[in-house]
Amino acid sequence: MRKVLLLLFLVFFTNLVFTQTKQEKKQLKEEKANKEYATIKKLIETNTFVFNGTWLTTRSGRRIDLNSGTNHIEVKKDSTNASLQFFGEVRSIGFKSEGGIVFDNVIKNYKVKYNDKKRRIQISFSARNKTENFEVSMTVHKSGFTFVDIFSSFRSGIKYEGTLDPIKKE
Repeated sequence: MRKVLLLLFLVFFTNLVFTQTKQEKKQLKEEKANKEYATIKKLIETNTFVFNGTWLTTRSGRRIDLNSGTNHIEVKKDSTNASLQFFGEVRSIGFKSEGGIVFDNVIKNYKVKYNDKKRRIQISFSARNKTENFEVSMTVHKSGFTFVDIFSSFRSGIKYEGTLDPIKKE
């Protein structure tokens, strides 16, 4: 009888210890996520950040690794510049471009929407170069991982994946 009681006590005590550990792990994970979200939110509120692209996905579903080149969108207060590779369709006859998506101009229609419950931030703006208009939509997750959709007046839409980071001072 003593052995059974001892065994029951050990099982109950062990279960109690593991339950606390799971709750503590969950709480630590939640605290880390909140801290990451607060950091990325503060970065976006400065209006000075850079998106560094690592992957692109064409509308046909082709996925391309971008780690071999410079692929970025830089936002500095009210202006932006971008240099991104483009693999997609051009929809206009006689359209001449620089090859990739390139712009360096003033931002128009800049909007930021925070979803604190899901820890996601939606950024959208318009930009242009000499021949094209671009609509840029960024979905930023708590860790800084970002999806960027770009729609052009002459090209098929394209999606990029990467990270949102502070601009490095030179």
